[in-house]
Amino acid sequence: MSHLFSLIVTDTSPLITLVLADSLDVLLCPMLPVSIPDAVYTEATRVRGAPGAGQIVEWINDNLAQVRIVPTETGIDQQRRLEEGRSIRSLGELAALEVLDRFLDANQEAEALLLFEDADVAKRRAIVDERVGMISTGDFLRELEGAGLIESASGILEKAARAGRNINQQLQLQSDHRDTYLALRQQIATRASWAGKTVASHPAVST
Repeated sequence: MSHLFSLIVTDTSPLITLVLADSLDVLLCPMLPVSIPDAVYTEATRVRGAPGAGQIVEWINDNLAQVRIVPTETGIDQQRRLEEGRSIRSLGELAALEVLDRFLDANQEAEALLLFEDADVAKRRAIVDERVGMISTGDFLRELEGAGLIESASGILEKAARAGRNINQQLQLQSDHRDTYLALRQQIATRASWAGKTVASHPAVST
């Protein structure tokens, strides 16, 4: 990773974790556009009354200057499957990868950040463009805490847990994404300097 990130794309699971912790605004902390694939949006909000679904819709509508829902071919397939009563498992993550591929094809010098939780997404690292930095929700929050942009990563995760979310995996550092952590730190520091703000320094990343 050699350039600043141009975009954050989120899978479904991070949205659920953050909305249950009443912390969707942390996605705005790196001061980057946030893209939510249409299939991810559908997965997170289609069940009326599901915990957090309404809040996600409201949060997107309140932040349209920075957050957008991106249409995908996968999203079209998802709607077809829903109409036919077929499984839509894993379509959110496929839509996220489609959004990233399309964005990077159109912007050859750009790099992007993918926020994820599911192990299936991590296993796709070998086929994901090298310009995509992958980071889990827990590690993303820890980077924001280290920069002084949020008070406590563990506090947010524990609030999600109290709302019924399984956060065990997010409590563990995903050390195989070290380059992404360093790039995100540079991103936060650079954006903060543009905005005339200061951020805290991090301890070194262990290898």
